[in-house]
Amino acid sequence: MGSLESAEASYTKAIDLKPDFSEAQCNLGNTLKELGRRDEACLAYSQAISVNPDFTEAHVNLGVAIKYVRFNSSIPKLYPALIQLLTKKNIMRPSDVVRAIISLLKHDPLLKNLLIKRNSSTSLKGTISLIERLDKLTLLHNLMRVCPLPDLQLEGFFVTIRSFLLTNLDNIKASHELVYFLSTLSLHCFTNEYVYHEKDEETQLISKLEEKISKLIKESKQPEVIELLCLASYRPLYRYDWCQNLESLDFLKEVKSRLILEPLNEKVIAKSIPALTKVSDDVSHRVKEQYERNPYPRWVNLGIPKEAKSISKVCSEVNLHLPSESIKNVDTPAILIAGCGTGQHSIETATRFSNCQVTAVDLSTASLAYAKRKTNELGIKNIEYMQADILKLHKLEQKFDIIESIGVLHHMNEPMTGWKILTSLLKPGGLMKIGLYSEIARQHIVKIKKEISSLRLGTSGPEIREFRKTLTESLDENHQLLTQSRDFFSLSEVRDLIFHVQEHRFTLLQIKSYLDKLGLKFCGFENEANNLNFRKLHDKEVDIYDLTLWQQYEEGNPSAFAGMYQFWCQKS
Repeated sequence: MGSLESAEASYTKAIDLKPDFSEAQCNLGNTLKELGRRDEACLAYSQAISVNPDFTEAHVNLGVAIKYVRFNSSIPKLYPALIQLLTKKNIMRPSDVVRAIISLLKHDPLLKNLLIKRNSSTSLKGTISLIERLDKLTLLHNLMRVCPLPDLQLEGFFVTIRSFLLTNLDNIKASHELVYFLSTLSLHCFTNEYVYHEKDEETQLISKLEEKISKLIKESKQPEVIELLCLASYRPLYRYDWCQNLESLDFLKEVKSRLILEPLNEKVIAKSIPALTKVSDDVSHRVKEQYERNPYPRWVNLGIPKEAKSISKVCSEVNLHLPSESIKNVDTPAILIAGCGTGQHSIETATRFSNCQVTAVDLSTASLAYAKRKTNELGIKNIEYMQADILKLHKLEQKFDIIESIGVLHHMNEPMTGWKILTSLLKPGGLMKIGLYSEIARQHIVKIKKEISSLRLGTSGPEIREFRKTLTESLDENHQLLTQSRDFFSLSEVRDLIFHVQEHRFTLLQIKSYLDKLGLKFCGFENEANNLNFRKLHDKEVDIYDLTLWQQYEEGNPSAFAGMYQFWCQKS
C-alpha cells in the first residue's frame, strides 16, 4: 500500500489534518475511490473511523468502496472498521460486502492455517483447538452472525466442525470459546435457513438430542447450553413447543432473541395483517404457499439512508431520463411496493424518499410478518402492510406516484396482466421501478430446472440440501456457475433460484415492446457497474437509454444481468 502512503503525504500538504483528521481521511478516501483505487480508499475510511467511530459518513463510504474489492493480501488494520460496519446496524446490507470481507479473511494467516489443519485434524482435542483459535477472528464471527457466507470452502469447514461437535457432544466440556463459536454457528445456520448438508448419522443424532432435551424440560430441568446450541445449529428452536421454557439461553440474549423471541413475535404479528382479498388464482396460490414456507430472504441488517431525499434528487442521482418533469414536483409521494417480501425493499424505499407514504403488499403473510417486525423495530411509521395479490390490486381504489415491483411479475402466470394492473394504478407522469429475470443471463438455470424436473425432486429442506450437495461436487459447467451465485447459500434463496413454482424470463427487446404497449417510457437502469461498463462502449448520453444498444451489450456480456434487470420507466 505504498501508493496510499504517498497519496496521504501529498494530501496532507494541501490541508491541515490536525483539527479534522477524520473528515480529511474521508475526503481522501472519496478521492481515491473516484480514481478507482478502492482498496486504498478503504484504508483511508478505516483510518477516519479509527479516530471517530461515530463518523457515519465514513462507515457508509467504506461499505460502498469495499463492495467490489477483492483483496490479494492480509490487511488486519482494516478489521476494526469492518467490525464496526457490521455491528453498527443498518448502514449497509451485509450481503453487499460479504464477498469482499471473505476475500480479505482468506488471506489471514490464522484462517489459512486453520483451513489446512481442519483437513488433517480428526481428534476432539484438535477440533476444540481450532475453535479456540477461531475465537481470535472476531471479524469472521461478526460476519457469520448477520449474513450467509457465499464460499464453499468455508461452508465445508463449518459443516465438518458442526458434524464433529454433534458426534462427540457427550465428551465435550463447555468453555467460553466453544459457547461463543456455537452461538455464532447457530445464528449463522438460522440465517442461512439450515442450508448446510447433513448426513443420515447426524439426522439420527439430532432426533436423539431433541428427545433428550424435551424429556429434561418435562422434568423441569434445563439442558446444557452446548446441547441447545448444537441443536440450534441444525434446527430452528422456535418450532419446539418447549422453547419458551428454556432458561439455559438467558445469558445469550442475541441467540434467544433471534432464534426464539423474534420468530414467535412474527406469529403474533401475522394475525394482525389485513388481507385485501382471498388469493384465488392457482399460480398465485402456489407462489403464496412457497413463501409461507420459505419467507424470502431472511435478513438481519440493511442499508438505510442517512437522510431521505426528494424525488428530484433521487432521479438526478440515478441519472434517469424523464420525458415529463412533473413527477419532480410531487412533495409527498404515495408509493406502492408490489411484492415486498420480508421488508428489505419496502423499508429502504420508505427511508429513501422524503415525506412518502408506502403501501407494501405481498402474497405471503409469513413474509409480511417478518417485514412488519423489522419495520416496528426500526421505528418506521410510514409503511402500511397488507396481504394481497397483484391481480386484485384494483380493489385498493388508489393511484400512486411511484410503484416498485422487483422480482415479482416474472413469477405470475401472466406477467403482462400483472404489469397492466400496476400501470393502471400509476398516476400520469408517475414512476415505476421494475425487476425482471433475463433470458440470456439465466440459461444455466433453465438447464438445471429441467434437470430438477426430470429427477422429480420435491421442495422439502432435505431434498433441496441433497440436490445442492450434488451441485457442489459436480464438474458440470452450469452447476459450477450456479454455486458462484450469492443466492446459493441460503435455503429460501436456493428454492427461489432453481425450485420456484413459476418463472418467466425476458429479453430487453421484449421489454421494449411491452413498455410501448403499456404506454411507459424507459428512463434508465439502476445498476452502477453495468452503466459504467456500457458507457465505455457507447459514450453518447442518449445511448444509455436505448434498449436496442443494451440488448447488444448483454449479448456480449451474458452475465451482466445475472441478478435481474432493474429499471425505471415513466407513464406517459
